[in-house]
Amino acid sequence: MNRKWISGAIGLLIVVGCSIGFWKYMNSIETDVTTMQTWKPVKMIQQGQLITLSMIREVSIPTVQHMDNAIVEQSQIIGKRALIPIGETEEFLLWKIGEDKLYPSGEDEYIGFNIDFVGAVNNMVRRGDKVVAWVEYAQPKVLDVSGHEISEAQQQAVLSVEPSAVFTKVYTKQLLNDLTVAYVKDTEGNEIIDADLGGPISLPGSAAHRDEASADHYRQTATGVPAYITFIMSPEEYQTFAAGTKEGTIRLGLPNTLSSFGTITSLQSEAKEPLVEQTTKDSSTTGNFTNSTLPSNQESH
Repeated sequence: MNRKWISGAIGLLIVVGCSIGFWKYMNSIETDVTTMQTWKPVKMIQQGQLITLSMIREVSIPTVQHMDNAIVEQSQIIGKRALIPIGETEEFLLWKIGEDKLYPSGEDEYIGFNIDFVGAVNNMVRRGDKVVAWVEYAQPKVLDVSGHEISEAQQQAVLSVEPSAVFTKVYTKQLLNDLTVAYVKDTEGNEIIDADLGGPISLPGSAAHRDEASADHYRQTATGVPAYITFIMSPEEYQTFAAGTKEGTIRLGLPNTLSSFGTITSLQSEAKEPLVEQTTKDSSTTGNFTNSTLPSNQESH
């Protein structure tokens, strides 16, 4: 009798355990299959790109995969700019997009210039970038031991009296280190952007592989050749920029474009060789806005 009672109790426990397990399993399935609508990129959106309707797609995802701070309203995504690259598997998180602020404010103005392929840092400059403006002097500046600028005639006069005198030649100067690019356009007025190359979305493999391919093509190809560039400049910045064009060739420097959009990282340039041979007859360059490097170079004599 006791044996039957024990067997019945064990059987009852097994049935109850199975029932509880099945109930939990069904609850988990119900949670997983509960879906919601959200928005993701059609393909990777690069940092700084203006987000348009054709660049996003509505998708259905399990509710448990939805990020709490992801935007689900289309109107809150369109017209914003990507602050960092956004892959095609990602939702649009609040901190990844921002307002399009590439418009003058206060005394700032749009000011345009001609530019060419090299001047646009070998066609890598895009709308929204923060660039550094340098001037490469047509004739290097000569500084005496006290750091004062002197003419070449004064240098020769000092050398005639003191042949061992030391002078420093300065070839470049940083004019502006946080210059906002409003537009880069070709001769037809079309905005220069990264070329599609047929679209990473058509590549085989997973979305992660396509995002990797998109990242590899970042700033590698463009839709055209730049002819015009527009900066947002204050009167003081334009004054400095214009003065630089009279002293030599203006060259643009492009800091790390994968840093936070709209900021400038610490810029350092170490020149391992002189830009110009150490002679008294230095080569001169034109003052046209046609080249782009990041020189920061001095030499002593």
